[in-house]
Amino acid sequence: MKIVVCEFNQETNSFNPVTTKMEDYEQGGIYRGEEMLRELKDKPCAVAGMLQAIKEANAEVLPGLSMYAQSGGPVEQEVVDAFLQETMTFIRQNLPVDGIFISFHGATQSTQYDDICGLISETIRREVGETVVMAASCDLHGNATEKMIKNLDIVCGYHTYPHKDFFETGYRAGKLGMEYLLGEKKPRMVRVMIPMIVPASGYTTISGPFSELMAYGESLVKEGKLFDFSIFQMQPWLDVAEGGSVVLAIASDYKIAEPYAVEMAKRLLDMRNEFNPKLYSVDEVFRMAAENKSNRPIILVDSADSTNAGAVGDNAYVLKKLLESKLSIKTAIVIDDPPAAELAHQLGVGKKAVFSIGGTEDPVGSESVKVEANVKSLHEGVFIQEGPAGRGLVRNIGHTAVLSIGNIDVVVCHHMMGNGDPQLYRAFGIEPTFYQLVVVKACTSFRAAYRLFAKEICDTNTPGAASVHLLSLKYRKIPKSFYPFSDLKGYQINDIAYSRL
Repeated sequence: MKIVVCEFNQETNSFNPVTTKMEDYEQGGIYRGEEMLRELKDKPCAVAGMLQAIKEANAEVLPGLSMYAQSGGPVEQEVVDAFLQETMTFIRQNLPVDGIFISFHGATQSTQYDDICGLISETIRREVGETVVMAASCDLHGNATEKMIKNLDIVCGYHTYPHKDFFETGYRAGKLGMEYLLGEKKPRMVRVMIPMIVPASGYTTISGPFSELMAYGESLVKEGKLFDFSIFQMQPWLDVAEGGSVVLAIASDYKIAEPYAVEMAKRLLDMRNEFNPKLYSVDEVFRMAAENKSNRPIILVDSADSTNAGAVGDNAYVLKKLLESKLSIKTAIVIDDPPAAELAHQLGVGKKAVFSIGGTEDPVGSESVKVEANVKSLHEGVFIQEGPAGRGLVRNIGHTAVLSIGNIDVVVCHHMMGNGDPQLYRAFGIEPTFYQLVVVKACTSFRAAYRLFAKEICDTNTPGAASVHLLSLKYRKIPKSFYPFSDLKGYQINDIAYSRL
């Protein structure tokens, strides 16, 4: 059996005005053929999980094209076209094939189309026909559209948030795909969609009602009632006409899968009001940090500017407010600012200058501040993640500098990555436990590592493209019948789709 493995992965934030270009994929990673096998087979990623499942089934891997980009604004359509052209050429050159296994994010929008994962799935299906088994892995924050479900035989989403099961999710998709091909299982997939978006910082699989629902789904699989399940809380900054929260259930028959999918969807709907986190003002967090005399930092969560959620990462709002407060707080902050990083490299360590920090990528939506700073250290920007999510991944954030402004240390870089890992600070000489206040630009991914040493974690009301206040954002496509625009009181589950009927 011959299985094509490929990847097109990017999470889109529709409110980020900076589009995702080919150079962003080059930064994240583009691999072809044997290079993909060499670079990804031992990494904690979905592609590696698929490769493992194929290997265990003694099938032949046909490594195609893997393209991965950091979360950001809509993808330039020419980038999507380039992926499709190369991938379709590769598939045609290797026909006939038995399976196509794809690693997606699931919430990818281009400058031309809202549903890129659906478009790719449909284009490949049209070429290979109805008998080829197609399986995909997706992020828990993906948008599992009807077009995806009708063109894919298997879709598996992450079961963890903070995300830690990248490999495991790819393995689940690959194993189910191989079992289908070998005649061991005949998966049938049912999708139930709820017109609902909720803040990504309002739930985890560590504890709470969402964690309990995920545990229930896993118990159904363990007991043999389902082959697999996924719960997709579509990341809420994707402004599309078709989207929302989705429950997928996979079993040997649609009639078996549907009741469980509907049951879990009802439970998810019922807990919608529990997904709104308590938010502190920046001033409240500053006061807490000023009084912090422990050896553990207060974490100010600036999730609205999280590049993990597709925001730009260049908002100096927290830095500006901290300087205005006149409080003396030992603080660590990270901000995307290529010009500031390059100026620091030109000046050299120990030099002082007036820096304009922030607002270089999105001058309209992001705050900037002009301040005299000392160049504390300079770095090439390469580090290895060590936190639970993404351990071992090599990150390159470009020329990086640490600027000191009194008690404040600011890491300025070209493109922030690994936001949830303390290594984003430690790799550049900043030990978070030595600070009273640490600013983290992430939604939830950081909790797995930071909760081990933080004195307190404070979700904070800050502005940005990934704002927790969804009602403050200017949605143009999502219907107003969606939660939180509508309370959905009395809503009946009725949006049900079936795979490959």
